[in-house]
Amino acid sequence: MMIQKNFFCICFFAIFLMVCNGVSGQETRKKEAPADIFNQFQVPQWFKDAKFGLWLHWGPQSIPAKGGGWYARHMYAHGEDLTDGWGSDAWPYHRETYGHQSEFGYKDIINLWKAEKFDADATMKQFKRWGARYAAIIGQHHDNYDLFYSPVHQWNAVNVGPKRDILGEFATAARKYGLKWAATSHGYWANWWYKPAFSCDKEGPKKGVSYDGNLTKVDGIGQWWEGLDPQQLYAHKYPDFEKELNIRLMDLVKNYRPDILYFDNNDIPAPAVAACEYLYKQSLDREGHIQTIVTVKKPQQGTVLDFEKGIADGIMNEYWQTDTSLNGAWFIKPNDGKGSVVESSSSGELRHNARTLEELFVDIISKRGVLLLNLPIYPDGSIPQEQINIMDEFGSWINANGEAIFASEPWKVYGKGGEAAGGHFNERTVTSQPWDENIYRFTCNKDKKTLYVHIFGNPSGKKIVISELADKELFNGQVKKVFMVSGKKSVRYKMTPEGLSVIMPDKLDFPNCNVLKITTTGLW
Repeated sequence: MMIQKNFFCICFFAIFLMVCNGVSGQETRKKEAPADIFNQFQVPQWFKDAKFGLWLHWGPQSIPAKGGGWYARHMYAHGEDLTDGWGSDAWPYHRETYGHQSEFGYKDIINLWKAEKFDADATMKQFKRWGARYAAIIGQHHDNYDLFYSPVHQWNAVNVGPKRDILGEFATAARKYGLKWAATSHGYWANWWYKPAFSCDKEGPKKGVSYDGNLTKVDGIGQWWEGLDPQQLYAHKYPDFEKELNIRLMDLVKNYRPDILYFDNNDIPAPAVAACEYLYKQSLDREGHIQTIVTVKKPQQGTVLDFEKGIADGIMNEYWQTDTSLNGAWFIKPNDGKGSVVESSSSGELRHNARTLEELFVDIISKRGVLLLNLPIYPDGSIPQEQINIMDEFGSWINANGEAIFASEPWKVYGKGGEAAGGHFNERTVTSQPWDENIYRFTCNKDKKTLYVHIFGNPSGKKIVISELADKELFNGQVKKVFMVSGKKSVRYKMTPEGLSVIMPDKLDFPNCNVLKITTTGLW
């Protein structure tokens, strides 16, 4: 009886605490969650099966045609204030294009962004046609501007710029087409990131004239931004920045219900912890187990590890994600022309084409990874034709070989040949030497009997030897049949002491990567 009495006392006390913290009666009926919800997280099966997502890394920083992906910082950074050498062109470009930073600052760049051609429905329909299983959009970048509405933060897309709930439209379209979706948060850096906005010219006719980071709400009287507080945007000296960021992220989770929260941080930022807990607890309540995800840049309990423009060096124990971009800059910058990547287009320097995407993507999924690919679209919301062409080619390849991609799993080894170095900022790009038929990667079906071999290059009519199938420690079964995934063409083969020898068809469907399907009596 004493044990039972204590149990009821504990339950009553727990309910009392939840009510005191403002939790509704409905929420008190949740499935009991542990004190640390992150310990209950397991990567959802939908993410394991999805393999491929498309991302709109898009916002006001798309407006300037030069200046890189940190334009809102680097447009103020000159001389000793420029601590990031790669942003050196933003300050002179801004001065030449828009004028002095005291008269036309980043707040004014925001006001130029209208997103007038953005059609979330059409975009999501295109994403799905290209094979994406989830979609992502920036919730807030380092510029501290939200693409969603929160009453606590005035600098958002509903109030300034497009005067539309961009993220809300995106989320609605994703759900309509059956895609999971992610909101990405990069805003925790803002109070450090905007420090140069509080600087001034060190020489010249306007020496000592402060940039607009020092403006206050009072200075806006009679201006287009009357009623808005620049200090809230520029954050560096704004005392309530972290407190309000906490509320903004909670509003994002409660009002929009993303499936993934991506953080551009090594671990979950302190102001975001409550929102992440809420994201997981709400999913636990709805589904009975956590179906939502938080991603960070270093391993942390209860999250998915994300490699920025990088990859794992081998098969990891748990699923992970690579995020990268078609262009060299995260935002579209058609006039940068720095030559850091050999191919260029009207949408800026290309980091990837269909060939490198196929090589990168297959390498990722063979190592238990998932690819999130950014399309740096035009400020008006339209997709550059060069990107459409690349994605049409890549999407055609994905859809034809989907059996070997979606819902696949890694095998015992990821494959043979090719670079294996892992980590952030270490991936194949258009400058990489193309992979040939001596390099291949494995995936397998969940039936544990079907092996897929992704063979690179275009070895039409050539003999390929899959040496791993001669290794009795890896494979002790029998091969029953071999054919191409695309087109279902049968392939001549025989087992030899060196491995499975196959003769590729004289005409292959794709120039960069073709997939063999090998049915066996068992792979394990």
